[in-house]
Amino acid sequence: MEKSKDYKHLQFPKNDTSPFLQQTVELQFAVPWGHIAGKTWGDPCGQLVLCVHGIQDNAGSFDRLVPLLPSAFCYVCIDLPGHGCSSHFPEGLPLDFMDYVLALIRVLNHLRQDSCYYIGHSLGGQLGLYLCGLWPQRIKKLVLLDTIGPMHTETEIFLPLNKFLLDNVLSTEERFSSKESPNYTYKEALDRLMTNRASKLTEEAARALIKRSLTRNSAGGSRFTTDQRLKMGLWVQLNEKQQLQVFNDIKCPILALLSAVPRSTAFKAMKKTFNFFLNKQNCQCIGMEGNHDVHMNNPERVSPYIVTFLTTQKCAM
Repeated sequence: MEKSKDYKHLQFPKNDTSPFLQQTVELQFAVPWGHIAGKTWGDPCGQLVLCVHGIQDNAGSFDRLVPLLPSAFCYVCIDLPGHGCSSHFPEGLPLDFMDYVLALIRVLNHLRQDSCYYIGHSLGGQLGLYLCGLWPQRIKKLVLLDTIGPMHTETEIFLPLNKFLLDNVLSTEERFSSKESPNYTYKEALDRLMTNRASKLTEEAARALIKRSLTRNSAGGSRFTTDQRLKMGLWVQLNEKQQLQVFNDIKCPILALLSAVPRSTAFKAMKKTFNFFLNKQNCQCIGMEGNHDVHMNNPERVSPYIVTFLTTQKCAM
């Protein structure tokens, strides 16, 4: 099992210019089921900013955004379990949202950090909200990229949802145990990444992601490393009232950058949660032009707001 590395002992280029944020150092954190991979940018002595990607993405999600942010910070971008270069959770079990929250605590503990700033896209932001609600002292500032939290589970859908999830664990195992993994050329894999998702990626954004999503196989081609169980999504087993109680305990400043598409579609199913954040005193919600992946496709649209938030917003509100 890989030995965890402390980012403060790593060697970084000693300058304060834009190229400083073009150079990264790979990290691995030992966990009971294998390792969590990641990479770090910026000043190793600076304030830690933990960056967490969305579902079926990886740390490359921030490759185009971080170079536009202040170089005085230390940005640690991780691959969540089952994503990118990280180990998958043990086989034979359904994936659980709270296991991913715990994985973030493991990373912070490995980094020997009592608290950090946090930037999360989609699932990464949802995990950050629960991290803030459960351990308020661990997050000093929270940036949400196109999310206001995971979908809650109301009582009337609890049983059918869980039956669906458990049935899918078994059917996924059977489907993938009886056939070899698909074999792709780089171009085929890139095309799939750009087109087989609800939110379209530019080629430049897709190339940043695919660097951590492919591995060579025995047939001489490539296959995706992403855990297939993630295709079922990650579900929170709380109803809306319970989830809002978690969010109500968040005291740190929150910046929510929300794209045009979810504001008109997905957020309608979470109207009460959306209004909660709009009216929450320590939360600033800003609408962005672009799709769900605007921070990858057009990072220059979101970076000015994040720069201002990281450098001027007081931690205590």
